[in-house]
Amino acid sequence: MRDWPGRQHVETLRLWPVLVEVVGRIEARPDLFAGAILLGSLSHGEGDAISDVDLVAPVPAGRWDEAWTERTMLSPDALVRFDRVGERPGVGGHSWLTPDLIKVECLVAELDGGGLRLAGDVVVLAGDDSLPDGFERRPALTREFVDDYARTLREERRISDVEIAYGDLIRLLRREVRGDGDSG
Repeated sequence: MRDWPGRQHVETLRLWPVLVEVVGRIEARPDLFAGAILLGSLSHGEGDAISDVDLVAPVPAGRWDEAWTERTMLSPDALVRFDRVGERPGVGGHSWLTPDLIKVECLVAELDGGGLRLAGDVVVLAGDDSLPDGFERRPALTREFVDDYARTLREERRISDVEIAYGDLIRLLRREVRGDGDSG
């Protein structure tokens, strides 16, 4: 796994071994995955004990169906899995909770023509440095946009009860630990 500004901080977090394991699983299947891209707070060298691991596992053009079928190899020891597919072509969200209650959100996304839009700064952890160029790029998402999207998923019952409960727990922890009020 490559170095990036902020890695030293991320290495101190309880989620570090999970990140290392998932990237290792991606790298072990170069026939399916072109690499690993880190998103979110960890890509900025931020995060804390309640942060999620947010990744993209880019898939070579024409291999998405096969990679999606094999997605559980990324999460063999998952306590519970949450999959979401169908919003955009060539993109599926494979998420899970580890036995230590660390949430991993891994987008399995086809390069060059898939429907993924990468928002904000990202870090290539494995694979060619040009991997992000295989996706449409967008400015960073605002907290308000992310919260509205999560609220819509809840209202439309497009996420499981366990994922809703986990999200509620994280919101409560943020309020207590970070002093973030109701932000999520």
